[in-house]
Amino acid sequence: MQLDKLHYAILNELQLNARASNAEIGRKIGLTAPAVAERIRKLQEAGIIKGFSVVMEYSKLEYLQNVLITVKLQPNMVPSFLKETEKIEGIIKMFHTTGDYCFFLHMFLKSTQQLTLALDQLGKFSETTTYSILSVPIDHKPITFK
Repeated sequence: MQLDKLHYAILNELQLNARASNAEIGRKIGLTAPAVAERIRKLQEAGIIKGFSVVMEYSKLEYLQNVLITVKLQPNMVPSFLKETEKIEGIIKMFHTTGDYCFFLHMFLKSTQQLTLALDQLGKFSETTTYSILSVPIDHKPITFK
């Protein structure tokens, strides 16, 4: 798909507010609502827009433990590890990486007890290291497309 400046303008607007109406986006970038809708549909079909989601403040829902857990695994353990992580509540994002650790898990949990249970499950596979997140200075920062 060949993108032009209007596609990028739509992506910029959606990053700021994914609930903005097509008419609202159109007014800002100089297109009609149907033209915006058609471009969004094409961006979705091309796999550029994967979906729309809600960003939540988990602490207001009593998920007070915000942690990153690193995991070292032998390559042969990866499939069973991935299957086990499907059962663990609180994982909101998981990264498969290069370097000393092959996985980073971002988790929100309600208690230290819940964290301990998760670490017990993960520890069956290999070494883990847990980092408490103190703050998130950058969260969902849009990339400005030009």
